[in-house]
Formats: sequence, structure tokens, C-alpha cells
Amino acid sequence: MSRSPIQPLPPALINRIAAGEVIERPASVVKELIENSLDADVTRIVVEVEDGGCSLIRVIDDAAGIPPSELPLAFAPHATSKLRSDEELFRIATMGFRGEALASVGAVSQARILSRTSDDSVAYEIHNRGGQIDQPQAAAGNRGTVVEVRNLFFNTPARRKFLKGSATEFGHISDTFVRLALSFPDVSFTLIHGGRTILDLPATSPQRRWLAAWPAEFADLCLPLDLRDAEISLIGLIGKPELARPTPKHQYFFLNRRCIRDRFIQHALREAYRGLIEPGRHPAAILLLSMPPQDVDVNVHPTKSEIRFRDSGRIHGLILSVIREKLLGSDLSPVALAARQIAPPVDDPVRQDMRKKLAEFFQSALPQGSFPQPDSPRPPQPAPAPAASPSPSPVPAPIPTGSVPAIQLHNCYLVVESEDGLLIIDQHALHERIMYEDLLARLSHGPLESQRLLIPLTFAASARQLELLDQIQPLLRRLGIEASPLGPTGAAIHAFPSFLHRLDPADFLRELLERGEQESLDLHHEEVLHEVLDMMACKAAVKAGDPLSPAEIEALLARRHLIDRSSNCPHGRPTTLRMTLHDLEKQFKRTGF
Repeated sequence: MSRSPIQPLPPALINRIAAGEVIERPASVVKELIENSLDADVTRIVVEVEDGGCSLIRVIDDAAGIPPSELPLAFAPHATSKLRSDEELFRIATMGFRGEALASVGAVSQARILSRTSDDSVAYEIHNRGGQIDQPQAAAGNRGTVVEVRNLFFNTPARRKFLKGSATEFGHISDTFVRLALSFPDVSFTLIHGGRTILDLPATSPQRRWLAAWPAEFADLCLPLDLRDAEISLIGLIGKPELARPTPKHQYFFLNRRCIRDRFIQHALREAYRGLIEPGRHPAAILLLSMPPQDVDVNVHPTKSEIRFRDSGRIHGLILSVIREKLLGSDLSPVALAARQIAPPVDDPVRQDMRKKLAEFFQSALPQGSFPQPDSPRPPQPAPAPAASPSPSPVPAPIPTGSVPAIQLHNCYLVVESEDGLLIIDQHALHERIMYEDLLARLSHGPLESQRLLIPLTFAASARQLELLDQIQPLLRRLGIEASPLGPTGAAIHAFPSFLHRLDPADFLRELLERGEQESLDLHHEEVLHEVLDMMACKAAVKAGDPLSPAEIEALLARRHLIDRSSNCPHGRPTTLRMTLHDLEKQFKRTGF
């Protein structure tokens, strides 16, 4: 085979190769064209598509327009109005900057630009048919720019063959459209498909625009973020734990108004919700981060969706702390009846009068003495027998929860009166959270206090488990556990945390090693500590089915008010459900009183 000479590629082929990186599908075209409009001081953008964008994409804006002398350069590769020097490349403050988008789009479609500036009496248009560019011609048009893209990938059939159906491609366009609109609430956005308006987002406040990305029911279950300092700001919305979903569909991350993907931000968000949502579920969040352009590199990939932070650890810590602080400072208890229409509240005097009359009626209808009078003194009650509290820490004085004592249902749930209704509490989930927070607090002061066993506890272990036992010795020391191999097929436990007297040491360590052997625990990361604390708390907590004495119930409820994240257990399940008086009245059809 003869050697081929080295030679430059034709410009049309270069643009088609670039299009393979920049233009993946119709949604990619929409993204690039909208970004160009957003860089041009626009107030209104209209996107019209046909056949999922495969046959037509038209983006209309009311920006300053392009002078006719510059229209040919709009389709030229690496021609842009956004960069002038090497220094500007390292502090990019615009959505676009590479000068590749329009050249790439024109190389794989039949494209047209129609534009008019405020200085021109008429508009001018220019055509690019698969890389063949005409001269600008006068045409009728309003101030601003219209970019029209027809028959995408008409000259690259292999790429067109991999496009999905119209509905799927339009779904990608709609997602892209919403992401771009979220960080520009001052711009009006309209999306039209097949002549029908699908999305109409008028200019509005930031929070109203952000909520447009979420289902309507999210509006009442979200928490605002607003942190601003001299260099960095973080604003947006996060959903309460009950909004977590099986996929990260409702997560949007922005840097300097650009929609991005970043593993550090994703990890920080996930860690902030650790213990508040079930494993495998994803919180809802819209996070808009602003920082100096020179502190981040957006020139990582042609699509400009991947970035690199100069100090990724700082960003991770900031996002984690801000979200965690917001969650810890909020009431996260879900409402027992989520889907409901609450009637307008009854005027308090009317309600009080109604209750008084009902009470008088029932009291007069009953034999004397069978219904206690509200002000009559109650006979003295014997003090409850001393009982071991389920809380391992000294129990403070209980916080009153209402005039009616808490009761235990089926040895699983506690029901207690609240100011506006009642609370239903999962005793295991709440105690599990208390144990977890106590363990975490104790570890912050050093290793857990341990108690040596008079006779070591032994259990069988495989060779792989004994190897893992050696690897996790630093972790075990922090937990107050002393364990070592005992021959080739066993292990011995010499000391165990005195704090965890309800735990069986051998069962706990055996399960820990089994999980590590099956690689369900990553023993090389700090996160394993939280996983182990989860295991400890779950095993040490009171179980569903355990009867509790009145003193134990009182102690458990008192601790609920003194710990962080009491609304969820470490695995993310809710500990408490709220049922308001309005909820009860609706269920009993009393909302008309």
C-alpha cells in the first residue's frame, strides 16, 4: 500500500468534523443558537421547531443584530466577537467563545441568517448550504436576528440515521430550552413545536423562573438558598427530602449562568442529604453559582458543559455547608396527607364557640361523673416505675408536646398531640437517628470509649475477611473496637464500645466484614465511616415491636427536639408524619363549619 502525502483538509470537511463534536442532535443546535442570542443583550427569544428539530429549527431574537458586512464571518470557522486575546480565554464571561457553532451548523444543514441592526433601514440575509456560503442580500425583517436551520444532517446520512423519533428529539430540545431559560429570568422565552406553543416563559423573578423547571407540587416543598460574599455567590432552590426521585432529573447546576455538569457539585449535594433520603434516590436542586471567571476553566470540551475549578475543594465545601445548614434549620417532617385541598381556615372565635357548645351538649347528655369536667382536679397518679431509657445519653427534662400524653400503637408508633394537630412517630427510625447523631458527636471528640471483654468473643471468618479486618484497623480504633485474626479461619473481639451495649459485637463485626467482602462498602474512603455508623445506629436502636414504658416514650420524645435532622433516620426514611387539624377536619367532613 502506497503512502499518502500529508496535506491540509478542505475547509468544508474541517467544519463537518467539528460539527461531529459540537452538534450531536437538534437540541445541540438549539443550545448553540440560544447561547449566541443571550450574548447579544437580548430581551426576547422565540424557538420554533418542526419534526423534533430534524426538518426545521428557527431561533428569533430582538438583540442588536449583525451588520451586513459581518454576516459572511458569522459562518466562518473560529470567527467570533467574544474573544480578542489569549488573556480573555482564561476569564471567559460569555456563553459562547469558540467561534465554531454557526460554521459547524452550516456545514451539516441548510442554514440561513436574517439580521437587521438599528442603523440599517432593511434587513440582510445570508445562506449556507452544507458549507456553500452565498453573499448577503437585502431582505425584509425586524430589528434582531433570525437563524433558520433546515434538514439537519442532510449531507451526513450516518449521523442522521442515529437520530431518534420526533417526540424523543423534541424532548431533548425542551430540556435544553428550560435549562438555558432558568438562569436568565429577565429574558422572555417561547418554545413552539409544530405551530403549537409548548412553553411560554415571560420575564419574571428568579424564583418564579426556577420553579418553571419543576412540577407544580414542588412549589410548597422547596427551600431557598442565598449566600453572597465578595467573590462567590450561591443562590437557588433545594427540595425537601420528600421530593427525592429515582433519577437526578430535577437537578440543575449553573456556573456564571452557564448550565454545567460537575462531579464535585453532585457529590456535595448528595452528601448534604446523607441520612435524609433513601440510598439510590436523588434530591431536587437548582443551584446557581457565581464566581470570578479566572477561577474556572470552561474551555474543557467543545460543548462547554464540563468545567474545571481552580479550587474544587473550596467549592465542594461551600455547597455542602450551605445546603446542610439550610436543611438542618428547616422543619422537614412530611405531612401525613400529601395530596389535599385545604379549606379556608375557620375563624378562631367561631371554632371556639362551636367546641364549647359541643362540649356542653355531650356533658349534659352523660350521667353525672361519667365525663370529667375540664377544670376538675385529677386524682393523683402513682409515679412510674424507673425504667431504662432507650436514649444512651443523659436525658434532659422532656419538652411538653401537648395536653395529652403520647401513646404507643402496636409497639411501633408513637402518637402525640402537637400545637396544630398530631404527630405520628416511628419509634425505631427516631431512635436510630438519635443513636447516629450521638455516635457522630462522640467521634468528633476522639475514639469511642470501649470496654474490654473478660473473654474474647470469637467468630468464623474467611481469608478475604481477615485481610479486610487488617485493612480497616484504623477505622475500628476510631470506633473503639479491638479485633484481630484468630488462626486462619477465625477472628476475636477483645474490646467493644460501651456506648453500644444493645449490640452483639460478633454479629456486628461479621456483617461489616461480609459487606466489605461483597464490595458493598468502599473501605478506602471516609464515607465508610458514615456507613458503619448507620449500621451501628440501626442495630442499637429500639425495634418495631418493642414495648416502651411511659418513661421511655417521654425520654425518646424529649431527645427529638435536641438533635439535628430528627425528621429522617440515617437511611433517609421519615421519622415523623404531621397531621394538622385541618387535615383531620377534612377527613371527618367538618371543614364546612
